[in-house]
This record gives sequence, structure tokens and C-alpha cells, in this order.
Amino acid sequence: GKPLEVDRKAQQFIETLPLIEVAKCWGLSVQTYNGRSGAALGRYRRGQSIALGVENVATWAHELLHAADDRLGNLRELGQHWRSETVAELGGSILLHCIGQPQDADAGGCWEYVSAYAKRSNIQPITACQLVLKRTCDAVALILKTADELQTVQTEGRAA
Repeated sequence: GKPLEVDRKAQQFIETLPLIEVAKCWGLSVQTYNGRSGAALGRYRRGQSIALGVENVATWAHELLHAADDRLGNLRELGQHWRSETVAELGGSILLHCIGQPQDADAGGCWEYVSAYAKRSNIQPITACQLVLKRTCDAVALILKTADELQTVQTEGRAA
């Protein structure tokens, strides 16, 4: 995606992100930063915030998966570790497929990302995916469950 600058357009992008209500329900702020500096495209600050440096739904889903993994108590690695990065990248792609946005899931980019982290740790990419599959599915399920619960509350509120 193209770099985001902190401005009204960036704020509008955030407001239209799929599942943004999940992050808000979990008490996370969602912000943007200038992604031109060559730093990470997105950041998750444990229990506090998600920040995006690009206008890219796959990056958003990746960071939201870090948040779900953290809420489940599974995000124990520090820094850029193959396990947590595989959970976030693979889970983000799965999540976007689940909500009907396969074009944003970027399966090819997902595979390249997972492969790079796995190879740095001397594991086969498919093995990396297999080793964190349950953890990944649990994080995706938490996001979808939270979204469903929020939708139910919203629907019941309208009916009352």
C-alpha cells in the first residue's frame, strides 16, 4: 500500500477498516503514522494501540491478529519472532478470507512474509504454519466471536 500521512484522509481510512469495532471494544486506539521512513508498515503496542503506516487492509488485519493473540495470552515472544509474525500474517490472511475480502488478504504476500521469517529461523515455511496453526485459528476465532457479539448487541439495541 501507499504510505499514510497523519491527516483527515488517514482518519477516514481508519474509520472504514473492517472489524475496527473489535479493536475499539478491546480498548485499543488505532492511529496512523508517516510510513515513508522505511520503518515497519504497522505496529501493535501490547494492550494499548495499533498504528498503521500504510493504507493496507492486510497490514491492519496483521496487527489486529497480534492484538487477539495477546488477549489470549499467547503473544509471549519479544520483538520480531517467527512464531508471532506467522500467527499475525497467516491469521490476517485467513481473517480477511473469512469476512469476504480475499482480494485484501494478499495470500502471495503472506507466503513471502512467513517464508522470510521461517527461513531466518531455519524452518520450512509450511512447518512454521503448522506449528502455530491452532494458535492462529484461536486468534482469528476470538476476533470473529467478538465481532459477532458486538453485532448482536447492536442489533438488540436497535430492536429495543
